[in-house]
Amino acid sequence: MNIEIEKPKINPAHFIAIVGGVAINAFALGGVWVSLGNTIDDLKKTQTELADRFEREAVDRKDRQRAYQLSMDGMNTQIGQIAPLQFQQSRIIEQLSENKTAVSETNKRIDRVVESFGGKLDTAIDSINKVATRVEVLSSKLDDMQEKSSKTLFRTPIVRP
Repeated sequence: MNIEIEKPKINPAHFIAIVGGVAINAFALGGVWVSLGNTIDDLKKTQTELADRFEREAVDRKDRQRAYQLSMDGMNTQIGQIAPLQFQQSRIIEQLSENKTAVSETNKRIDRVVESFGGKLDTAIDSINKVATRVEVLSSKLDDMQEKSSKTLFRTPIVRP
């Protein structure tokens, strides 16, 4: 028994369909391959840009941190100066209150001197007024005496020999 096996015959429509399917799949696979390659390039580019941005931000952060540290150091220095400044301020306030007390005492002394001087000045004015009155009286007496002598001197008749 011999079985004869027949060679399969290729149907041209099926062959064209298979070749067309392979060509379409190859074209699609090529498109996917190109798209995947572009996507990988885009991802690498994005990754590089992000790495650069992260480095710049890290440098900026370090600079800001240095500036913050410098400002904190300056602030700590200024905070350290607050206690001595408060002490100086309280000392100045004490001196001002002492000065006010001294000025008040000086004003009281000046008032006493002015009062005593005013009293002595009043006494001096009274004495001067009394002396002035006496001088006027003496002056009027002298005037009276001179008038009497001049009247007699000039009113005497002139006699000729």
